[in-house]
Amino acid sequence: MRDKVLFIAAIEVGSHETFLKIAEVLPGGDISEVDFVSRMINLGSDSYRLGYITDENIAILIESLQDFKKIISAYPHIAVIAACTSAVREANNRLFLLDQIYRQTGFKIMIYSNQLEISEMLRAVRLKMPTFDQLIKEPTLFLDIGAGSTQFALFDKGELTFTQNILLGSLRVRDRLSALEKHTADFIALMLEYISGDLDYYRSFVPKKEGYKNFILVGKNLNIWRYLADLPLFGTVELSYKKFEKLFDVIIHSSSFDLVDQFDISQEQASLLLPVAVVIKEMFEFAGLDRLIMPDAILADGLIVKKAEQLNLIEKDQRPFKDSLSYAKHIAKRYHTSFKHTEQIEKLALQLFDQLQDQHGLQPIHRFILRVAAILHNIGKFFTVKHDGRIAYEMIKAFDLVGMSNYETELIALLVKHHADDLLTLNHEKIALAPGDQLTFVKLAALLGMASALDASHKGKVKRITTEARKRHIKVMLESNQDLTLESWSFQKPAKHFQKIFGIELRLSVVAERDKN
Repeated sequence: MRDKVLFIAAIEVGSHETFLKIAEVLPGGDISEVDFVSRMINLGSDSYRLGYITDENIAILIESLQDFKKIISAYPHIAVIAACTSAVREANNRLFLLDQIYRQTGFKIMIYSNQLEISEMLRAVRLKMPTFDQLIKEPTLFLDIGAGSTQFALFDKGELTFTQNILLGSLRVRDRLSALEKHTADFIALMLEYISGDLDYYRSFVPKKEGYKNFILVGKNLNIWRYLADLPLFGTVELSYKKFEKLFDVIIHSSSFDLVDQFDISQEQASLLLPVAVVIKEMFEFAGLDRLIMPDAILADGLIVKKAEQLNLIEKDQRPFKDSLSYAKHIAKRYHTSFKHTEQIEKLALQLFDQLQDQHGLQPIHRFILRVAAILHNIGKFFTVKHDGRIAYEMIKAFDLVGMSNYETELIALLVKHHADDLLTLNHEKIALAPGDQLTFVKLAALLGMASALDASHKGKVKRITTEARKRHIKVMLESNQDLTLESWSFQKPAKHFQKIFGIELRLSVVAERDKN
């Protein structure tokens, strides 16, 4: 029990709006929103069109953040977390922008990768819509429409099975096509053609799933749809396809000026309706459902939960890790890796990590990175056996590994690429990691290489690994009732790497498998 109330402020610097949410974390662990402020700042139009954010918009952003700081200062015992998304992430002056923000406001803004952004959005939805985990036990389409991009995610049996980010955000599409508006008599038809064509391409490689049961839609500019459909502005609501279709028909047959008059909305809101409407229409048809569900969740909600976990105010949620693992396993399945072999490598790698903790001194996050790398270590062999590591590296960099930072994704990709290489002759100058991170990579690669060697036959012979530290060596005991000649021979190479890296010899010993009872 805490003897004082603690508040958390989350700042989300989005492509079209910047948000401040303040929540109270109650002694029982419940999170209660107490304040919400937003400012419309069109950072995305600068970033997507020009490649940088203009001085004018930087000044507006800093002024808004200074106003947020005044609001935050009214709350006692408050912690702050702040993140930015694609507009800042893609701007070539992002480092200068973030430095100016820090010097003038004191706020440290984290640049969120797309993988982290989708993970925090799922965290936000779980906070705002407690039924989410029950719903995704059935086939569920999850769609996050942002100003810069749109994120697809598919769930089934409680697992994340697929996710893909495409550059079809409402603001990006509007600004990209605006130059063509004066060259066509039917701009609406042009936008329909552009969006539908892009979605057709992406739908061609989305895993086919019959019988979707749920369609969950989130996004930062969806309140306008609640307003147009006469739905409550807060809480989780449902929008029927019938009502949506009526609105869609009005939108595609009206100019933005007509929409302003008809619905009493701003010109900016009206101009963003069409790209969002087309994406929703296409996804309604893809899912074949008669209604969608809209929770009132934004990234800031997920940031609040994350900060509360970091401060140990609430129990750490394991579901984001489960999402990452389930997606990695579905990637491995898609590229026809051996489930039995992959599961064995994962098990052995984690046992080696745990048994040799005193030697490597790595952190729990590195254990998780090793686990994901073990799951994905063979995906390149779908295309080629000769250069599978090189292919897998590029594949992993291209995937949206949910919940992973760019650094963590790079580390996983490097482990998959090099785990079977000679770590002692590897050209580390070509590995784009800081010296301390290179050491982490080499340690993890040695562990993954040993795990791979101990299943050289792909027959899962080793049932369990235990170790005993001796004065001059570590005894590695392999439990098995089968012949491990091949595995013992394969283990010699990574064992040499281990000795050079950690300064201690490993000696194998095979012992009989213990009775399961």
